[in-house]
Amino acid sequence: MHLAVIAIGFALRLNHFLRKDSLWGDEAMLALSIASRPFEQLLGPLAYGQVAPVPFLWAERLLVVLFGVNEGSLRALPFLAGIALCLAIVFVARRMLRPEEALVALVLTAFSPILVRYSAEVKSYSLDALLAVAVVGAAAALITRMDNWRSWGLLAIVGTVAILSSLTALFVCLGAAVALAAQAFRQERLYLLPRIGLLGLLWATLFALPYDLVYRFPGNAPYMRRFWEGAFLKVGSPHLLARAKVALSETSQAIDPGWALLGLRWAILGVVLLGTITLWRRRQQPYALLLLVPGIAPFAASALGMYPIATRLMLFSVPLFIMLMAVGILCVARKVNAFMPAARQRWVAAILVLPGVTTAIASLFFARDQQMRPLVQALMGRWRGGDAVYVFHRVVPPWLFYSTNWAAPSVGQLDWAMRISGPGGLGHENGPSRGSRLPGEGRDLLYHLDGHPVLLGASSGVQGRPMFGYVPSLPDSGWASNEARRIRDAPASRIWVVLGNASHEGLDLGDVLLDATQREGGRLTFRVSLQDGRLYALEFPRSPSIPKDHEERR
Repeated sequence: MHLAVIAIGFALRLNHFLRKDSLWGDEAMLALSIASRPFEQLLGPLAYGQVAPVPFLWAERLLVVLFGVNEGSLRALPFLAGIALCLAIVFVARRMLRPEEALVALVLTAFSPILVRYSAEVKSYSLDALLAVAVVGAAAALITRMDNWRSWGLLAIVGTVAILSSLTALFVCLGAAVALAAQAFRQERLYLLPRIGLLGLLWATLFALPYDLVYRFPGNAPYMRRFWEGAFLKVGSPHLLARAKVALSETSQAIDPGWALLGLRWAILGVVLLGTITLWRRRQQPYALLLLVPGIAPFAASALGMYPIATRLMLFSVPLFIMLMAVGILCVARKVNAFMPAARQRWVAAILVLPGVTTAIASLFFARDQQMRPLVQALMGRWRGGDAVYVFHRVVPPWLFYSTNWAAPSVGQLDWAMRISGPGGLGHENGPSRGSRLPGEGRDLLYHLDGHPVLLGASSGVQGRPMFGYVPSLPDSGWASNEARRIRDAPASRIWVVLGNASHEGLDLGDVLLDATQREGGRLTFRVSLQDGRLYALEFPRSPSIPKDHEERR
């Protein structure tokens, strides 16, 4: 049974990997730095305010050097980490849980929608989850043999590797230290406490050094602090209860085995809590702490303004919460069986995990948003000499990734475009409102690609942020008419407009922009839509009659 579940987990991840969906926004932002920078420059601040562990970046860079710049080489490491996680969870869960609970934990891990998804994305989250399980496994082995020096050495090494390779490993190592201390108190081996303290000091030091030298600046950059402002739980923050509710919802979404679609999102956390209580009553308090503390430590860090709570940022804790959830599910199954003897435990447990299984299988038939690669291919197969291109500001990062000739990239031009579309740039993909736009704004956001003028879109001023949504809901006054004039005045008789996901709260900024171009005399001659991407061709009269006043449709 275990082998069958592992094989299906492999197949799900392999399908997502081989599907080679286009890189979406966040992936492209990180991939651009990996693909365009040598190893030493990956130690500095990355483009678009991205943050990732240096070993992860170097491993990604090595794969790119060896196998080229493509989705496969960039996603290989997260994919391998996702595969390894399915194996690791078997050994670790068996050490701490009962056999039937370990099997449920394996099923939930193998079919977890978020774990499957991030095993094929150019982010370090999949590796974070694997390293979390590795640390927990080493700590669990030590808890059963507190006097074994080899177990102490193994935990020290695994924890050190995790701390250096994962930005969330400190939470997991904290859980390991707390669990070991609890075991020392239970066994009345207080002489082990200094040893545990030294181990914790080692990990804290190893985390503090790279954090201070590499990660602190981008993590505390003004844009990142503003973007994540609503995901912090600092005491005294406005709407703190609402923030806490959102944070708990984000956490349950990360663990969700398909229950949210059934309206049972809050039951997810309830079953996790039940699993924790069950382990505690079994006198397995160290294991309960080992699995629970890493998941609640981010909330304490968030209260100090040090860590935002978001679904993907909690992914490292998902396999640990899954193990607690497996215990809770079997506890529910036993209670149902006690109340209704005809309802066998295994069938009740199967019904509870079935939504996650079906959700994961359903994901096989849905591609990601922003399929930029086929849009770029469609454009390059149709443009002719003299055509120009306008790129909507929200899709500039994936556009840059797929339109760049990585065999001979123009690094200077690429760096310029990333600065323009990054935090503080006029074309920032998620830039804040700048008020009423002056005529001619963005006229310098232009470069040439294979002889074609490329206009990078200026940001609309509609900025999306967790907790706050899109503020303001309407683009800045004059934005659409100004961008339409830029398109009209492009040095070309035909201009291609590349759009992505531009809708929010019933308003589609892409439609607002296209309407403005048509008021400038633009005539739509071609259109193709692929998932969240759209490609249009516009032609303007050679000598357009331009009215003096333009009123932007709001």
